Amino acid sequence: MNAANSDPSPRRLRGWLMHGLRVSLFIAIIWLVHDSHRWFEAQQAGQSQDAVTLQRVQAFFPDAAALADWDPSHGGRAVVNAEGNPIGFIILTSPQSNTIVGFSGPSTTMIAFGQNDRILGMDIVRSGDTVEHINDVKANLHFMTSLHGLTWKEARQRREVDAVSGATLSSLAIREGIIRRLGGDAPKSGRFPKPIAIDEVRRFFPTAAALSPSDEYEGRLVVIDDAGLTLGSVFRTSPAADSTIGYQGPTDTLVALDGDDKVAGILLRHSYDNEPYVGYVREEEYFLTLFNGKTLNELATLDLNQAGVEGVSGATMTSQAVARGLFEAARQQVESKRAAQVGHASAPLFAWRMRDIGTTLVIVFALILAFTPLRKSPRLRLGFQVILIVYLGFINGDMVSQSLLVGWSQAGMPWRFAPGMILLVAAALLVPITTKRQVYCHHLCPHGALQELLKNRLPWQLKLSHRATRVLAMLPAMLLLWVVIVAVTHLPASLVGIEPFDAYILSIAGWATITVAIVGLIASLFVPMAYCRFGCPTGALLNFLRRSGASDRISRRDLVAAFAVLLAVCLRFI
Repeated sequence: MNAANSDPSPRRLRGWLMHGLRVSLFIAIIWLVHDSHRWFEAQQAGQSQDAVTLQRVQAFFPDAAALADWDPSHGGRAVVNAEGNPIGFIILTSPQSNTIVGFSGPSTTMIAFGQNDRILGMDIVRSGDTVEHINDVKANLHFMTSLHGLTWKEARQRREVDAVSGATLSSLAIREGIIRRLGGDAPKSGRFPKPIAIDEVRRFFPTAAALSPSDEYEGRLVVIDDAGLTLGSVFRTSPAADSTIGYQGPTDTLVALDGDDKVAGILLRHSYDNEPYVGYVREEEYFLTLFNGKTLNELATLDLNQAGVEGVSGATMTSQAVARGLFEAARQQVESKRAAQVGHASAPLFAWRMRDIGTTLVIVFALILAFTPLRKSPRLRLGFQVILIVYLGFINGDMVSQSLLVGWSQAGMPWRFAPGMILLVAAALLVPITTKRQVYCHHLCPHGALQELLKNRLPWQLKLSHRATRVLAMLPAMLLLWVVIVAVTHLPASLVGIEPFDAYILSIAGWATITVAIVGLIASLFVPMAYCRFGCPTGALLNFLRRSGASDRISRRDLVAAFAVLLAVCLRFI
């Protein structure tokens, strides 16, 4: 016998190389799905604002006749009646909530505030989460009205809101998105509803092309030119200075900051003060340039007397009110950044709840079964299967599905809300990749456990021919290709309906997933583990990632995976 052929080392090396290639194909598809989602989100950036129609707002403001323009400084929009008088305002949680993932994606919520600055209601205007989960949240009156009557500050501080059963992760993410959005100060758009316009900004930045909300400061806008370069930033003194009265009313002032975050100039916008006095201030160049060169911190701690702000001759009260308004707005800017930093620092990375602890304990016991002789105990295995079906399935609804994997690939993982689910997915993916053991399908899947309980219960079993077996075994691969198409192109097709797992969450289960579940279980009575073998795309994916004794050989699965990557590339870039 040839010594080279008898040496297992080359074969082992080929096996590892092929295994690495398979994992690389899987990672490539994840990247393509994520990249296509980023592109899709960029194209749909204005969809949330467009979704806020007058008809939607009239559900909270029956007398609403029009909506003011969006104010990008705080994402708010004033609501006015037929006489043109403001009767409240609405805000969206986006973009602050864009990174908060529920079950499979982020959501954008509209919050309506009345004239007394108390919440009238909320509405989910757009979501990348699973449709069934979001519909269940919308139908839950207790959750949707949980913030009614609260002020901005009260709603921000109220974290103890009951999650929606069956849509726990989705509802928790929506609530967290609201809290993050309310992290700044409430816009008082009733007095000065007109947002900052690009024409106003060009007085200080002639090449300004666009305004973008700042990630650091509440109410500040970053000024960008045509090349996408940052020129500086602007903010206005309203609402911080709305109660700062000059001769007979407040004034809204625009403050421009250069690239070094120093004042480049100020511009008086709308004012309720005596117009001749306001005109005097607008014409006084010395006063308008008095604050130039000061940093935000210097402006926030400014002593008007020590700074020599004596006021404009003939308009002393008006000009001093403008100066005090600059001080108030700068102080609020500094405090908003500090509050945001403290809020992000204090928020725990993981929010462990009893369901997460329970799921983690189930995972640990499943790993013990998979890697010890305990798996050979029929009684122990039977008891654990019952736990999987009842607890992990019907109570928690924690199951790995294509809908979940696609959602996380697109929008990111819900680290804060679903540590138990993250561990479950990690066990499902990493264990077969690193140990050859298929721990999820054999020891953690509630639907697989239920099929095992039904296996061989009937005396008559259906014997499939070899040809029929080969044809049926192609179905999971075809479903995986469909998943890739839907994920990359964002087709309006629900991936929940191609698998049975949501059928265990009775409050949100649709007919498609219920049908798949029932048909699969009935088939398992006649063909052992029928759904797992001939219908489960998630199981097929995990089997593809598992390193086996034949890992050194190219199989049909490898060709399908390579085709899936090629298909995703074509759909994304061609």
